[in-house]
Amino acid sequence: MRALLTDEQVMLKETVLSLATAHGMVNPGDLSTIDRGRTWQDLADSGILALRSTETDAAASGVEVALVTEALASALVPVPYLGSAVMAAELLRLAEAPPDWTQGLDDGQRRAGVLLDPALGALALLERAPQAVAFDAEGADFVLCLGGTSAHPELVRLDIDAFERVNAADLTRGVLRMTGTPRAEASLALGDNVIDQWLALCLVGASADIVGAMDGSLHRFVEYSKARVQFGVPIGSFQAVQHMCAEALISTEAARSVTTYAAWAVDELDAGEALLAARTAKAYASRTARTVCETMMQCYGGIGQTWENIAHFYLRRALTSRELFGNEEVQLAEIADFRLRRA
Repeated sequence: MRALLTDEQVMLKETVLSLATAHGMVNPGDLSTIDRGRTWQDLADSGILALRSTETDAAASGVEVALVTEALASALVPVPYLGSAVMAAELLRLAEAPPDWTQGLDDGQRRAGVLLDPALGALALLERAPQAVAFDAEGADFVLCLGGTSAHPELVRLDIDAFERVNAADLTRGVLRMTGTPRAEASLALGDNVIDQWLALCLVGASADIVGAMDGSLHRFVEYSKARVQFGVPIGSFQAVQHMCAEALISTEAARSVTTYAAWAVDELDAGEALLAARTAKAYASRTARTVCETMMQCYGGIGQTWENIAHFYLRRALTSRELFGNEEVQLAEIADFRLRRA
């Protein structure tokens, strides 16, 4: 594995950071004023939605996907990149979906969602669709779920008409719940290891989202600490504050490192090893998410506990991504099971 980003990856990171800064949230009031349609189209025009192209072989690796996901989370950009351009698009690519399923996804004209169980732990089964939720599916034209049997799984496309948005802890990403009878529009047979391959990238995406939330939370407070004056000096000069920020930075960088390795493994290792690396990254990122984001809220003092401060948006996002496809306890149990089976 190459330990450093390539020149192209550095350029991609800078481009996405610029877009994210332009379209991200600065304060809670932005949630109702940001032009989500314009943001989505800008991402499409820059080619970001087509990184894991559904029409050709993957043009970008898991590392690029992680870079984009992290940057958008860091700026709290309220668009369904993880849900549509990563989770749904990758599932369609691995299933070798026909053009009528994928048309319009890369250029931003259509969006897709993925149906998960109520705990956000796994791809939902068609028979349990009424109890499931479509996570990060704002503006989706259709949603995907799992049908068939365990021996012969199928990817099922459901009409979006029976869904409506519901309130969720994470205010930056839309969650849809079924209100009517599910109507299956079409289905595709899934090959061997497709779900494992797909889950590896999804876990990387969730881990990168957590890293972005931690990084954004820390960065926002550091900037605040330079301007907020108490006892005649900036609060960033207090040793206690510096120590908490330093510990948060160490945790964030460690999570970024293990996530980057897992992102590389998605395309370079076999499905089993890639999934193991992804579970490891998700376990570490999930374990540190709450500590880092709550510490940043504490550093703000009283204002950090109010609705008017942006800190709780990062905590909400990090805790939601922590549960996505299983928190650290779930991942560690799966890792132990994998190791025991290989012993």
